[in-house]
Amino acid sequence: MKSLHFSVINEAYPGEKFRNLFGKNWPAYRAWYLDEGEAIRPSYLDCIQAFKHHMPELYPLYRDIVKLVDGDDLQARFLTLYCPPPFFSGCSQLTSNTQTPILIRNYDFPPILCEGVVSCSQWLGKKVVAMADCVWGALDGMNESGLAVSIAYGGRLVKGEGFGVTIVIRYILETCATVEEAIAVFQRIPIHLDYNIALIDASGHQVTVYIAPDREVVVTQEQASTNHQDPIVPGQALFLADTGIRLDALNHLVLMDRDPTQDISSRFLYPPLYRPHANHNSGTLYTAVYYPSQGQIRYLWPTAQININFMDLSAATEQEITIFYDN
Repeated sequence: MKSLHFSVINEAYPGEKFRNLFGKNWPAYRAWYLDEGEAIRPSYLDCIQAFKHHMPELYPLYRDIVKLVDGDDLQARFLTLYCPPPFFSGCSQLTSNTQTPILIRNYDFPPILCEGVVSCSQWLGKKVVAMADCVWGALDGMNESGLAVSIAYGGRLVKGEGFGVTIVIRYILETCATVEEAIAVFQRIPIHLDYNIALIDASGHQVTVYIAPDREVVVTQEQASTNHQDPIVPGQALFLADTGIRLDALNHLVLMDRDPTQDISSRFLYPPLYRPHANHNSGTLYTAVYYPSQGQIRYLWPTAQININFMDLSAATEQEITIFYDN
């Protein structure tokens, strides 16, 4: 039976808890980072120059983290997430402001490859809650300004020169307050794979942004996205065969959301949005529900739930839970 242990960790600035997380996860990330051979990864100088140029506000924090973990050359290069190896995940995501601003997403990935850490922090002065990736990157999250963001792999299998998207998501959560500010980040920072980005802020402004290393950034008013960017062509192979089925289900939820009696978030716990691990290598690991105007977050599973409120983002938030999939 597959399982994943989730931890909610509250640490205002990287310290002992962060160092322990890095130490725990580094062996797996080292293997991943060197999977294509060390020579293919950019040099320390290239990584530092790119990071300082594109995310200068984050550089002092990066420097402190490298010092905290006593990072060597390889670890320092990894932590920039500049031109990392490809990583692909399946996801479903939806934004809506029909009733109250909300972002809901399912993250689909093998449990053995997910950290399962919800990081509550205040690294650059802004409170941020995020599902961690590569220790200090973010798969999805929300900040105290009410900006919520999540990612879904775009499915085009195109690789370019740029950053791993999760460090850019971290940068947005640390430095941006609105959807407009986040869009500007995607328009100036190169990202090495294609992704569909769901964004919503406390005002209810919502967009889906399509990014790719070989295309201009496309900003749309679409509320739902899964794992494709172009129209589906019958008979043409897709990254995930069920991406169209899940998008149809999401668009149906968009219509249902006009009914105030409907709780559309619960629909993410059932197929086709919920991908059972018995049938899929990348099954659904968690459902994240962000309420930007209320400062509330829910992480959902069929048999469990974690609630976090920005009004009470204290050490008491810390908790742990083990999720067993498809039992």
